[in-house]
Amino acid sequence: MENEEKYIFREAEGVLSKEAIALHHQRYQDVGFHKQDEDDPYINYSTYFVVQTPDMEEVVGVTRLIFMSLNDLPTMKHFTIFDIEKMKLAGIEKNKYAEISAFTKMPKHDVGLGLIKTVLNYSLTNGLTHWVCCIDERVYRYMHRIFKFPFEVIGEPNIYLGSKTIPCVLNLSECLATLKEKRRTLYDYLMKDDTIELEELSS
Repeated sequence: MENEEKYIFREAEGVLSKEAIALHHQRYQDVGFHKQDEDDPYINYSTYFVVQTPDMEEVVGVTRLIFMSLNDLPTMKHFTIFDIEKMKLAGIEKNKYAEISAFTKMPKHDVGLGLIKTVLNYSLTNGLTHWVCCIDERVYRYMHRIFKFPFEVIGEPNIYLGSKTIPCVLNLSECLATLKEKRRTLYDYLMKDDTIELEELSS
C-alpha cells in the first residue's frame, strides 16, 4: 500500500476547484456513470476536496460535500427514503449535515483513507454531525469491512449511476465512537496521528 503522507490533501479553491470538478467528471465518464457534457446541478452547492501529487502538478483524487436543503440532496431526490428516516433527518439542523459524493481517484493512487480523513476533519471543524450519501453496493461492503459497521440504510436500494446503490446516513460521532472502540488504529489515524503506517489499517 502506498504511503499517503507523500500526497497533499486539501480543500479545493479557485483553479484547484476546477481541476477537482474536471477529475470527478472524467472519472465518472470513464466508468460509465456520466455521459460527456452531462449537466451537474450540484457544482455551485459543493465544497471540493482533492489529493495532489507531491509536486502539486496533478490532482489524483477528489470528493465533495454538497450543502443544500435536505429534500434537494441527490440521495433524497433519487431514492425512496423510509418515512421514519425522513423524520429523523428532518430533525437535524440545516447547517449540521451535507451529502458526501463524487468520491473517486486515479488508478494506482491509494489515497482513499487520506481523502476521508481530510473531509472528516473539515466536517468536524465546521460543526457537521451527519453525512448523507448513496453508496455502490460493493463500496458499502468495503466500508463495512474497514469501519466494522455499516452506514445506516435509510431507504430502498436503487439502480443509480449505473449500479445498485444504497442510500445511507452516517452519524459522525457514532462512527468515531465505534472506531475508537473497535478500530483504534484507524480512529487515531483519522483523528490525530499522521505517523501511523497505512499497512496497520488494513489488518
